[in-house]
Amino acid sequence: MLLMWTDHLSCGVEDFDDDHKRLIRMINELHGVILDVNAKGMIAEEEIEIAVHRLQNYFEYHCLQEEKVMAETSYLGLNEHKREHVIFFDTVAEMSTRFRGSADPKDAVELMQFMYDWLTNHIYATDKKFASHLHSQGIF
Repeated sequence: MLLMWTDHLSCGVEDFDDDHKRLIRMINELHGVILDVNAKGMIAEEEIEIAVHRLQNYFEYHCLQEEKVMAETSYLGLNEHKREHVIFFDTVAEMSTRFRGSADPKDAVELMQFMYDWLTNHIYATDKKFASHLHSQGIF
């Protein structure tokens, strides 16, 4: 299940679109790691942990960049946007802990799917509103 970037996901702010594209590529890399099973049919838990950690780090970087621009442009939706980010990271932490406790491939797939679903929904419902704010300010 490869996840593809489409123009429908574009919010029209090149830096954020580039980040979103990179996040989708990283989610696809996680998917590849999940598919890479050893001879016993067990997933490579350590490789998944590394891929998840990389994704979490890049998500954190991206979210901080968004929040910085929001603050600089006096975006009224900043606090709500931050709350969405916090909920995302709390959920990912819980799901990662569950995976580490079970090493069950379905938990890893669930985590990967959650990240993709959250990202695409967040872009459509939240980031596009922020992008409209930036465009209306003549910033991007």
